[in-house]
Amino acid sequence: GLPERYRASIRIGGRIALWEGFLPQWIGWMRGRASDIVIRSEIGFEEDLMRRLIEGSLDIGLMYTPTHSPGLIVEHLFDETLVLVSSRPDDKAPGADYIYVEWGPGFYAQHAQSYPDLEGPAQIVNIGWLGIQLALTNGGSCFLPARMAAPFIAAGRLYRVAASPEYVHSAYVVYQRTTDSPVLEQALQGLRELAGLERERAARECERYGASMDNEYNRSMGDIARLGIDTAEECAAAIRALPDEGEV
Repeated sequence: GLPERYRASIRIGGRIALWEGFLPQWIGWMRGRASDIVIRSEIGFEEDLMRRLIEGSLDIGLMYTPTHSPGLIVEHLFDETLVLVSSRPDDKAPGADYIYVEWGPGFYAQHAQSYPDLEGPAQIVNIGWLGIQLALTNGGSCFLPARMAAPFIAAGRLYRVAASPEYVHSAYVVYQRTTDSPVLEQALQGLRELAGLERERAARECERYGASMDNEYNRSMGDIARLGIDTAEECAAAIRALPDEGEV
């Protein structure tokens, strides 16, 4: 049983990438509003999280590729944006030290379409956190949620690969349709509220990055125009010869 000062408990599990920032914020949200609730937090993959939700040993699961099961509700929370980041600032595409992160079948299909000529990568990991560790330690690139990569980019430890594809990767919350948990609705309210803030943050980041790319494009086109370029080959050669912004 629970100590007298606690009125209930709740069990939540999620993918490790969702424990980067998002779920710890939810813990803080719950502790600030329901300090008399015991929260058991766990990390897991979809198969294990779904199994435990079905058997009733988990109250809430957060994941990317849930399956549908009678008695469970699958609710969309927000969309991650998977972006290519590298330990080097001048990478243009996945190279010999590219690290493929297994983000699921949807990512696999889009990735294959974007890079049809890419040979099978020499490094494969099943979670983004491992991709970060390998890239930071040995050098390399990998696809990560923009939200997860942001602090490393801000610290100058990883770099966004310009003009690389981006992929939408949706995050879902799964929970029992009928439950005797007295705090489930409050827990879901917190997740929905924070998901709304995450959507707003992602929209601002998209606008900021888009403006940055527009400025870079306009700068490059202005430099090209000043050179009086007529042919596509001359244009491509001029783009390669353009100085970096810090060199102008």
